[in-house]
Amino acid sequence: MSEVKNIHVCLVAISLGTGGAQRVVAAHSQMFTALGYRVTVAILRDPIDYVYSGELLHLGGRNPVQNVQNKVDSKLNNVPTRATQSWQRLWRLYRYIKVNRPDVVVDHRSRTSVFKEWVYRKLIYGTTHVIYVCHSAHAPIYLTDNPHRFGIITAKYSQHVGVSRYITQDLMPKYGLKHRNYIPNFISAQWLAQADQSHAQTKTESQITAPYLLWFGRLDESVKDVRLLLEAFAHSAAKKQGYKLIILGSGPDALALQNRAKDLRVESSVEFLSFDPNPQGLIQGARCVCLTSHYEGFPMALLEALSLGTPVISLDILSGPDELIHDGVNGLLVRERNSRIFGKAIDTLCLDESFYIGIKSKTKSSVAGYSADKVSQQWKELIEQTYDHD
Repeated sequence: MSEVKNIHVCLVAISLGTGGAQRVVAAHSQMFTALGYRVTVAILRDPIDYVYSGELLHLGGRNPVQNVQNKVDSKLNNVPTRATQSWQRLWRLYRYIKVNRPDVVVDHRSRTSVFKEWVYRKLIYGTTHVIYVCHSAHAPIYLTDNPHRFGIITAKYSQHVGVSRYITQDLMPKYGLKHRNYIPNFISAQWLAQADQSHAQTKTESQITAPYLLWFGRLDESVKDVRLLLEAFAHSAAKKQGYKLIILGSGPDALALQNRAKDLRVESSVEFLSFDPNPQGLIQGARCVCLTSHYEGFPMALLEALSLGTPVISLDILSGPDELIHDGVNGLLVRERNSRIFGKAIDTLCLDESFYIGIKSKTKSSVAGYSADKVSQQWKELIEQTYDHD
């Protein structure tokens, strides 16, 4: 039993806010705590938007845990350059691991530099067992600028988890990564528990009276391609029938997307709302949730929407949508990156009521296999197998 083993798990992440991967980290902290593990969540910087469990280790300095990691050479603190701040974070993490000796590190960071990953694996983590989680099908984001070298660096004391079958069975073998494990993302009990409260609050406060489609996430066009969704909505008959498009999120391309909506002359039918860490009410009220990304890992937006009974429309991209969406059953998969085709999919789901009712009736049951109870058992086996390896 995990309670007897008293396993200490340290989750390492960029932050606890703004994105789906960060929400997964918060959910993992709650899952590991429920399994009886001691949990530390180490983050490199703000924001902290999501509710987590365990001890917080804020490597950026704002940290309620003041015992070991903040005993840093004061000379370093007097040089506020980005490079120095980065090395300060690494030093704090190194000291924490050296003194507190967690049994397993679960690393959720994006990993773009193979040199930095050598520093993490060889110098900071040392002989500590590390489970690297890959959240994206785009190798340079999580497998570094040299994935083959990253595979060599992580050959010892390391496991790799892919959140989709594509990542685990196709992407990782391509670069020779060993010790691969497929464990998908999951819907936390807290996400579902907050849904009813959020929905009631949204209905009370919302000024949205028209039926609407929803997109939510980080407004970064290099990944998300919300422009295509705006163009598809502009082509759709649903817009002419009074539907609105709600874009929920923040990011570097927010203003450019608002300007694009004006160029398409749909600004009166498109509403941009700021990031909300608890969007359940808006999701439940939407006709459907749309996804037009260039690539994903295992898109939480789709999983979260389906878990709340909201149908989805997604481009059939790498990776994840085809694992979650059964085309014509719980949503629609659009095979071609074409705004007019995507617009027709919008019309099918918005304007054909009998088809929509059939789709909606199968949403929740289609993702029953991604419950916290089922996925946590996979993590429990991997954590305790890694722990027993010592």
